[in-house]
Amino acid sequence: MTFRRKAAEVIHEVLVVDDGSRDRTAARTAMFQDLLPLRLIRSPKNRGKGAAVRAGVLEATADAVVFMDADGATSPWELPKMLAALTGAPVAVGNRWMPGSQVEGRETFRAFSGWVYRTYVGYFGLRGIDTMCGFKGFHRAVGQELFASLREERWLFDTEIMLRAVQRRYRVESFPIRWTSKHGSKLRLPVLLRAFFEIPFLAARVAGES
Repeated sequence: MTFRRKAAEVIHEVLVVDDGSRDRTAARTAMFQDLLPLRLIRSPKNRGKGAAVRAGVLEATADAVVFMDADGATSPWELPKMLAALTGAPVAVGNRWMPGSQVEGRETFRAFSGWVYRTYVGYFGLRGIDTMCGFKGFHRAVGQELFASLREERWLFDTEIMLRAVQRRYRVESFPIRWTSKHGSKLRLPVLLRAFFEIPFLAARVAGES
């Protein structure tokens, strides 16, 4: 079965969000428009990953909205798992720590920081959710509701969205994935330490929305 035919079975549209980049993102996107129903969304300036994902989610038109990192850490072939999870829950998250997951090339610091972070956010109601995994899906109406009031425009946006989903009592389905670590992560110790101070305020703000 060709990639074009297989993709057509599960992919309604592909939104590529160019967050004010100066590279060839737009040109590279055009190269694949004959294989997939691609749509490019461009921001005039860099605002952060959270802002880019929000733009894509709010523009989406399919029943299920899935976002994934462009570095290929999660393969598109994991999409059937995502869609299966979304049949029973309005929010689904790939989980690199669950039994059955296959993780390759994870650096020691990333493994340790991931363990520390998921343990910490567990105290705020996110136990068992791999908030740092860049492979998440939503029923469109739910995703757009959660992202409409997003305030964290950089990497803490995942945590804000999951906090809001739990606060609003949406079921979050986790499932094991195959994930390959990509070098060049921007997560550094100072960022992690700053998050420890910011998350309690973030959780309180989200709780105050209800």
